[in-house]
Amino acid sequence: MGERITNSNIPETNETVVWLHGDSMAMGYGLPTKKTIAFLLETKYKIKTRVIAVDAIGTNGISNLYMDTLIQTNKNPNSIYWIWNPSDFIDDEREKKGMKKYVYPIHFFLSRNSSLYESLLPSPQTNVYINGIPTIYPKTHPTYSFLKTFIHNKIHNKEQWKILFSWGMAPNGTPDTNDPNYDVAKKFFETEGISTIDLRQETEVLFAQKKQIYIPNDGHPDEDLAKLFAEAIANDYKKTQ
Repeated sequence: MGERITNSNIPETNETVVWLHGDSMAMGYGLPTKKTIAFLLETKYKIKTRVIAVDAIGTNGISNLYMDTLIQTNKNPNSIYWIWNPSDFIDDEREKKGMKKYVYPIHFFLSRNSSLYESLLPSPQTNVYINGIPTIYPKTHPTYSFLKTFIHNKIHNKEQWKILFSWGMAPNGTPDTNDPNYDVAKKFFETEGISTIDLRQETEVLFAQKKQIYIPNDGHPDEDLAKLFAEAIANDYKKTQ
């Protein structure tokens, strides 16, 4: 259902003030619960948070997940935070119709659970690289079409939404500061009237301080980057209250 329970010490209520929405970045893939963004928001910052995220889905899947949750819940959140990453460009291309729609979940399960399978048929990189340089995705890419449909037809209150940016991990394990898609996507969201929170510079500072910002050989946020996201969300949310 795209939910991750945080088991925090905040008393249970029917009201959730923040939705942490998206894919594995928001879900806390690879982290124990107590080191995830949502757990920090609830325990350290006392912000009631609902995690609505599924690993390896693109913009279209995130849009559908949002609509499903909106229909099922009794109250709208005060704020929605989406941690954006160029992996959407890959995931949106994976979400095919026909046989590929049924084959991909099998591939995904095997790639996560079988070292032999992953070595024989590795998953593609988060971004496409040509001669060591990340390529820029065109405005005709399905992700931008999905985003326009999502923003224009499904988001009723743009002021609820904040898009967070950080650097993903490059193949050599460093922040992927050469990827131009972050700047293009940020400009796209802002042109569409969606506010952004840019943490790329702060991510570089953490890396320079020798912090473990990425899960080794994986690329998902490790605990130090999760702390940065949680602090940024908490500061932004409290400013609006």
